[in-house]
Amino acid sequence: MPLPHNYLEDIAARLEPGMRRAFLDAIQGLRATVDPAQVAALLEHGDIAGVSDAIGLNDPAWLEAFRRSMAERFVAGGKETHAGIRDLLVDAIAQDIVPAGSDARLTAMFGGRNLPAEKALRDYDMTLIRDIGENTRDGVRTFLEDGMVAGWNPRTTALDLCGRIEEIGKQEGGMLGLTKTQARSVQRARDELASTDPAQIRRYLGRELRDRRFDAAVLRAIRSGDAIPVEVQEKAGTAYSNRFLRYRAEVVAQTESLRSASVGQEAALLNAVATGALDAGKVRSFWVDNDDERTRDWHRKVPKLNPDGILLGDFFITPLGPMRYPRDPDGEAANVVGCRCWRQITISLGNSCWTWWPFRFPAKPAIDQRGPPASRRCPMAPEGGRSMTIHAKFRCFEATEMRDDTTKDKVSEMVNLQAVYSDDPNSENA
Repeated sequence: MPLPHNYLEDIAARLEPGMRRAFLDAIQGLRATVDPAQVAALLEHGDIAGVSDAIGLNDPAWLEAFRRSMAERFVAGGKETHAGIRDLLVDAIAQDIVPAGSDARLTAMFGGRNLPAEKALRDYDMTLIRDIGENTRDGVRTFLEDGMVAGWNPRTTALDLCGRIEEIGKQEGGMLGLTKTQARSVQRARDELASTDPAQIRRYLGRELRDRRFDAAVLRAIRSGDAIPVEVQEKAGTAYSNRFLRYRAEVVAQTESLRSASVGQEAALLNAVATGALDAGKVRSFWVDNDDERTRDWHRKVPKLNPDGILLGDFFITPLGPMRYPRDPDGEAANVVGCRCWRQITISLGNSCWTWWPFRFPAKPAIDQRGPPASRRCPMAPEGGRSMTIHAKFRCFEATEMRDDTTKDKVSEMVNLQAVYSDDPNSENA
């Protein structure tokens, strides 16, 4: 059974909530162990670096639960890819495309105890922990430096950093856990709430992540010209900080759940090559963008910059630097964070070319709608050889290209098929 087109997305959607919770728990764990009095004493001496040590940000152990969650997604992506490759080989053996026993070259299971997977997980883990740790430390450092320049009270600054214990027994509203940009956004929002200038207060109402339950009190202050009550300022500022932390957790979880599954996919392919089950020169990847209003302009350009795809282990040319596949951990942040692109993988076995189409599907099938690069024959299909294309669910194609003279009135019966065979090597479906 071929892998569904969006199996990595399914893995991410299934496991993303756990990764988000692991990140929030890691931040809450840091906040719970911080001694505000110790932080205040360090700030009185201007020792910002000492604050990072006291908080525990310089010890990667604070992200241990998040790392385990990430590894789970890595293994899930690798296992499903590994199983897909095995199924592909079994199908190819059944059709006399490759010799019997070719599937035996694969290890019994995919996991962290084979060299390609072990190295991929180790490298990804180091990159992930470094990036999250640095961004979190930058947020803390920026907030504390801004406080020192503004002359904030060290005790108040320490409480604003760690958050204040609310009725539920947790620290709420702290800056700890936010990036540099996010921490400054929260502080500007607090300044706007504390202002008596109606123009400044109105700026707060334009903040997307604000808690709208406080809008009525803010509007009353604007109309009356009075200051917003201090209690409202504190609650609104705390809610805004909490929402920014949840937003960061969501972005991290969305990005890393897909990225860790993608790294696992790559590791499974490399493992299949290392065991001799696949030939690296017969595995080719094509970059596929989602082609919607959220797609980055530079990601739309990648397929055109790499019209023939790349071999396994090579790099896609992108406007922001080389990448091995979408969400490559070694890519620039602007190329990776929030990326929803996919790769189409073609694998040549004997005289056949097998293609995985990782497309999102449209809401309604359209007969003439095709995504790149379906308009041309797979470049890896041998001359005169047979080709099988595994399409996305609701992948759409012209009836004249279907087997058995399928007519257009039967297209609706076939859009759920995951495999369409073409015996014509020159067919555009090949």
